[in-house]
Amino acid sequence: MNIQIVPATPEDVLQLLELYQKIAEIPDGIIRKLEEINQDYIWDFVSKSLKNGLILLAKHDDLIVGEIHAYTPPLYAFQHILTDLTIGVHPNYQGQGVGKLLFQTFLEKTKESFRHILRIELFVREHNTRNVQFYEGLGFVNEGRQQHKIFRGQGDFETPLPMCWFNPNYAYTK
Repeated sequence: MNIQIVPATPEDVLQLLELYQKIAEIPDGIIRKLEEINQDYIWDFVSKSLKNGLILLAKHDDLIVGEIHAYTPPLYAFQHILTDLTIGVHPNYQGQGVGKLLFQTFLEKTKESFRHILRIELFVREHNTRNVQFYEGLGFVNEGRQQHKIFRGQGDFETPLPMCWFNPNYAYTK
């Protein structure tokens, strides 16, 4: 399979909406419910990532089959962080290396072009041990537990693990 990793553009919003709606249909696909996946949600992370972060797409032919993004919060104290990292892979392409390719490219671009970034942060659900191991294999470290932070409904909660990757090429810049 020929997958290309390319930067996202504002014109990708509608295809990203379709992608995230597909991902939301599968169990543990994304933390958001299907009804929370709308054009405003997509535009919010696309615009933040384009303005002050990084957003990459995995394309098979002209179809977006995966996406990864993170951005820097608009506070001076957090200028060294890319946070709210989210990755999504179309259900038909999961388990085929698309997510790993997206992540590896994202981390390489951070090392090369975002040397002012020290930390990349994400959350993973504690029960999803496969994903925890995947992130650890990429160099992320578990920074603790946030017990019962995620409300699933009807009194049911999940515990996310905050994980962080440290940029080995970090260089402070003014």
